[in-house]
Amino acid sequence: YMYQLAYGNVAPSPPPPAPRRNMPPGQTLDDATAYGEKGTMYMRRGDYMEALRTYDSCLRIQLVALGDRHPMVAQTIDLMGVAFLRLGKVREASETFEKALLVYEAMRVDGNTAYSVDWALTVMHIGQALELEAENHPKVSAYKIDGEVDSLTNKAYQYYQEALEVFQVEERDVPDGADLDIANIMHCMGNVHNIRGEYMQALRKYKLALKDKIELLGEKDVSVGWTKCNIGNSLRGIGKIDEAIKWYTEALETVTRHLGTHHPEVAHVHWNLALAHQNKGETEADRRASSWRNVWFLRPFLGSARRLGHEGYEFQRMEKHLRHAFDVFEKRLGDDHMSLERAKEAIIALEQLKRD
Repeated sequence: YMYQLAYGNVAPSPPPPAPRRNMPPGQTLDDATAYGEKGTMYMRRGDYMEALRTYDSCLRIQLVALGDRHPMVAQTIDLMGVAFLRLGKVREASETFEKALLVYEAMRVDGNTAYSVDWALTVMHIGQALELEAENHPKVSAYKIDGEVDSLTNKAYQYYQEALEVFQVEERDVPDGADLDIANIMHCMGNVHNIRGEYMQALRKYKLALKDKIELLGEKDVSVGWTKCNIGNSLRGIGKIDEAIKWYTEALETVTRHLGTHHPEVAHVHWNLALAHQNKGETEADRRASSWRNVWFLRPFLGSARRLGHEGYEFQRMEKHLRHAFDVFEKRLGDDHMSLERAKEAIIALEQLKRD
């Protein structure tokens, strides 16, 4: 289903003189619009592969009707890139976003600069693809940033800066006023700092994003939930586990209300809660083990520290959130998705702990 994408946008050409002449029988731009709306519905439901197929049907009609130098074509290609990104297919997402940029830049050559904000959104999405690639890169050390991760995150940040400059010029009517695209860029910049282990910088960016999102969208909007979740990630990174759990819980309540319990993105919040409860359980186990060292008849049990770290309330909460995340990832994402692979590894480790 990527045939039309490859055909239409590798190298944009001048619009055909009679763009509607080769329209498929019974297909109109109204049909393309319907496909686009249906694709967006699938995205909201977390059915990313269906969204991708539907956007491709939309693009097939648009290419014939509008040519390959039209903003609607670029927007559809960009949406397909977002679907690839949600599926965890970083290379395909990056290539798709680059094709959308080719369309926008071809329009600029033609003298059409009216779509600079759409161009900036695609630039932001390229940054997100680099960000995901960095996040999925194997960690060499918990204390030192890997060279590849350093390069990817720096590139992502540069793309975010480029997009931010456009948004600040084109969209902010009041100096220092709230703007949703700028808030999303602040959120993305916070993600980069999180990946780099720069948790305090991340928190500052997230707080800026959260303030504007609440002002524009209200406390209960799903976008507010995502930023709250990532604030939890930063707090967990600096060891404030109880605060992290509080933010994750607020985020989970918000996103579940909008998307339901079996949405892949909601499952990611469950995954984060599982990690937080694991961290808290291990800390409490270390505290118990430390107190045992002073009681001679308990010393033989210190060898079971791994097991002790996964007992009691925190273990139960961790297991509950982990299994929920795994079940959703398995049903809704591809077998090669990094989130499913990580969840599988965690489930295997959990079963091993139970056997020990």
